[in-house]
Amino acid sequence: MSLFKATTGVSPAHVCGKPNKGMILHKIEDLGLKPSECCMVGDRLYTDIEMADRAGVHGILVLSGEASVDDVEEGELRPSLVVDSVAELLD
Repeated sequence: MSLFKATTGVSPAHVCGKPNKGMILHKIEDLGLKPSECCMVGDRLYTDIEMADRAGVHGILVLSGEASVDDVEEGELRPSLVVDSVAELLD
């Protein structure tokens, strides 16, 4: 955002994109659900799981992507569930 501010002289009024909670909360609200009834499935702690944390939804970390068990153990974010593959969510 610093680049945009430096080139335009204007700060953004709204930032969308992960980990902004608005990316998921608008749909949860549209569906008439509570955040605690929903989850975000993703493979990155610093975007997907952080967004889940900010939005108050359950964060499910899938280890088939970028993050590893070591990342979870060393980091501050704690997913609600960690699975090796999205296929595990079908059981």
